[in-house]
Amino acid sequence: MARWQLKVPHYLMVEGTKWEYSEVDRITGRPKRVQFNVPRYLDPGDPADQTVKVPGFPEEGKLNVTNGGTHEANDVVFVGDPGPDMIPLDDEAKAISASFSKKWVNPIEDLPVNMTYADRLLESLQSEVAQLQSQPKSAPASDLGELKDLMVQQSKMFTDLLTVFGAMAKAQTVRRV
Repeated sequence: MARWQLKVPHYLMVEGTKWEYSEVDRITGRPKRVQFNVPRYLDPGDPADQTVKVPGFPEEGKLNVTNGGTHEANDVVFVGDPGPDMIPLDDEAKAISASFSKKWVNPIEDLPVNMTYADRLLESLQSEVAQLQSQPKSAPASDLGELKDLMVQQSKMFTDLLTVFGAMAKAQTVRRV
């Protein structure tokens, strides 16, 4: 019974949430319909989405979700992995959230105190440039010679094609006159 409480709005895959695309075939006149599974937008601040309601105080309501198993009747059952903005409500949810915590790296919170996000980004770009510069510089000269030969052949083919197209255009002009 893994249950979480949503702190912020989420898009979660919930069974039965579908989007339907329909069109009418121009030839047969028959309708075509295709349904797609789509995520559902769940907002803990929206009283219509709240699973735990406080009468008279809709802003204090809560939205609890579960990934299946035994749960309370009002909980929204979702498919997939939990997110970092979900508060685990039981031991199983805490264990699942802990297993995903390595993936939930926040690029802002992981910065050293004296570095900004732009500094970190610049540092990573500089390390990538250094890595690219340390790789072998260019292709061997034999490969470049082959490349030059191929480019000359391609240029000759384009010239031949333009000559043929020019002759065809000239023939079309002569026939019209």
